[in-house]
Amino acid sequence: MISSHDFKQINKYLYEIPRSFRADMRVPARFYADAELQKAIQGDRSLEQLVNTATLPGIVKYALAMPDMHQGYGFPIGGVVATQLPDGIISPGGVGYDINCGVRLLATQLEKEEAAPYLEDLASALYANCPSGLGKGGHIKLKAGELDLLVVKGAKWALKRGYATESDLERTEEGGCLEGADP
Repeated sequence: MISSHDFKQINKYLYEIPRSFRADMRVPARFYADAELQKAIQGDRSLEQLVNTATLPGIVKYALAMPDMHQGYGFPIGGVVATQLPDGIISPGGVGYDINCGVRLLATQLEKEEAAPYLEDLASALYANCPSGLGKGGHIKLKAGELDLLVVKGAKWALKRGYATESDLERTEEGGCLEGADP
């Protein structure tokens, strides 16, 4: 098991497991975490999975894990890697593909300089208001029948109830709803 002695802090939320941690690592492994997430991942295999991704052929620069990281099936959930030719791999199921888990991009027309003074507050607000990690839950409470409808309709369910915009659906894979959901 990987402990806090095995990684170094790069900045307030960024940590690195050096390439020297394991002989077969091709790149360092980096992850973003606050104190709460660090505690949570010490109880699962996500850091070990992140180190494993750092051994992939063709991997470039770092194996990364985002702040929603938790144990997956191959990569940790929240894991990100880039690979390059000639020996890079394509792994569409690296984190699994069984639950339509998605990461969202929040687009804005703000310039970096305009947003910079607010980034820490923005990150804290997003973390406080966006459920992340295994079993976190959220603020919307549903009855059993409503949950089934949500599973079938996806983001269209959220749009109809004011939790999403048309733009959200346009920026989400398959419009936020994979066909064939069977709760």
